[in-house]
Amino acid sequence: MITPKIAIVSGPSGVGKTTLCDELVKQEPRLKLCRTATTRPPRSGESPDDYYFISRQTFMEWFKKGEIIEYTELFGNFYGTPKKSIQDISRSGGYPLLRIDVEGGRSLKRLGYKGVFIFVLPPDFSVLAERLKKRVTASGDLTRRLARAKEELTHQNEYDFKVINNRLATAVAEIRDILTRHLFNNKGAASRL
Repeated sequence: MITPKIAIVSGPSGVGKTTLCDELVKQEPRLKLCRTATTRPPRSGESPDDYYFISRQTFMEWFKKGEIIEYTELFGNFYGTPKKSIQDISRSGGYPLLRIDVEGGRSLKRLGYKGVFIFVLPPDFSVLAERLKKRVTASGDLTRRLARAKEELTHQNEYDFKVINNRLATAVAEIRDILTRHLFNNKGAASRL
C-alpha cells in the first residue's frame, strides 16, 4: 500500500481556499488537487472536474464502504474526501492537496493522518463577511455562515501553520515555502492511507 504525503489547506468558508489551491496547483506541478465529494449542486462556473457532485444516497454508500475518509455536513449538504482520490495521486508520483473545511482538517488530525496542515485566515473578519455575503441569498443563511466562520477561526491553533490570505500572490508564496520545507523535503511525513 502506498502511504502518500499530503498537504491540507483548511479554513472557514469564504477565506479563499479554492482560489489559493487552484493557484498552487498551477505553480507547483508536484501538487495534485484531490476532488471532494459533495451532495450540493454545482455553483456558477464549477465543473464536474471541481468536485464529485453526487446524491446523498451515493455519498452515504461511499462512506459506509470506507471510501470517504472524512466528511462534514454543511448547511444541509455533505462534503467528504474520497480515499481513492488521494491514492491515485500518490500512485502517480504526485503530492495530494486537500482543500477541506476546518472540521475535515480536525477530523484527519484526530484520526492520526500525517501531513502538512495549513490554516488560511482572512485579513480580518469584515473581509470574510463580505465574501460570505456574495454567496448567500437569505439573511438567515448569512447569519449561520458568519457564526460558523467565527467558531471555525477558534481552531486555527490546532494547525501546523497559519497563512493570512490578504494578497493571493503572497499567500501562495508562503504556502509553497511551507510545503517545500515540510512536505517535499520531509521523507517522514506520511498518511495512514
